[in-house]
Amino acid sequence: MATNNKSYNFIGDSKPSKDLKAHLSNFATASAPVLVLGESGVGKEIICRELHRLSGRNGEVIFVNCGAIPDQLLESEIFGHVKGAFTGATCDRKGKFELADNGTLVLDEIGDMPLDLQVKLLRVMEEQMVQPVGSNRSVETNVRIVAATNKDIESMSSEGVFREDLFHRLNVLPLNVPSLRERTEDIEPLALFFISKYSDKKELPVFSEKSLDAIARYEWPGNVRELSNFVQRVCVLSNERTIKLCNLPEQFLPPKLAELYNESELPEVEQESFAVQSEKDEAPVAEIGDFFDFEQIIGLANHKPMLPEHGINGPEILSDIEKNLVLASLEKTNGNVSKSASLLMMPRTTLIQKMRKFGIK
Repeated sequence: MATNNKSYNFIGDSKPSKDLKAHLSNFATASAPVLVLGESGVGKEIICRELHRLSGRNGEVIFVNCGAIPDQLLESEIFGHVKGAFTGATCDRKGKFELADNGTLVLDEIGDMPLDLQVKLLRVMEEQMVQPVGSNRSVETNVRIVAATNKDIESMSSEGVFREDLFHRLNVLPLNVPSLRERTEDIEPLALFFISKYSDKKELPVFSEKSLDAIARYEWPGNVRELSNFVQRVCVLSNERTIKLCNLPEQFLPPKLAELYNESELPEVEQESFAVQSEKDEAPVAEIGDFFDFEQIIGLANHKPMLPEHGINGPEILSDIEKNLVLASLEKTNGNVSKSASLLMMPRTTLIQKMRKFGIK
């Protein structure tokens, strides 16, 4: 028998998530239908399973995807059929209603159900009696109906493409699952959960503060499903324990840093080619492809930094940032001062002055 404890598999402690969990708790033990609404990828299937798990019903939770089964087969899939009911019906077969007896029947993508079948579903919901295709007898069932959709079926019912009476019959207990962009506080715990799920490394990868900030600012049009796929991909491709900003795909980056990514592919050069050096250093001090300094620069440009109580050496830090940009631009252009000045969007004479300031040959 399903347990009615108050633990939830729906991850998140944001206010929208807490509100959703409260509704789950209130709706779970009721016998009235629940209509689960939400965008694609928000986790409607998890919510449906939670409703059943917390319901106390001792039957199974059975799913039917109304949009994935051809119209001519959907009726038989839901209500069952008897032998000889149609070509290919070689034996009696129970439908999902009978299989879900004393349990929960989840009608996923209910907005895709054909109108003629909606009439039969409404009758079964009202009578709790199922008549298999080709049979003249009815079977009594005790089934809790949960319907789910990412469509606006209220508008569809007003337009006549979904039965209005069925909509009202299903909409007794509406449950709206918020999109991921409406509960950005849940992104970090969800990402950590997916890391533990997908990583096979002894030491689980961790996101840097900047990379977490980047994925929190992303819109996530595919919602939790997209986040899950993203974390799985990062776990496979990342060779380091810390997932840095420079390890993220371009779409997660601030525009300025994404621009640096797009321009970071350089043609191969000969070993004896020009290397940017400082008069004080014998070895090159800038490396294209090392985005650590760029991350710092972009971070300072996009966000107001938190300063320590004892303060910082502002002139020195600003000078280091400026020097690194000059060095990086010169290395990217293979030492061409005019092209470097163009990259930095400053006059050539200004760049020469800065090179002299920093002792760059």
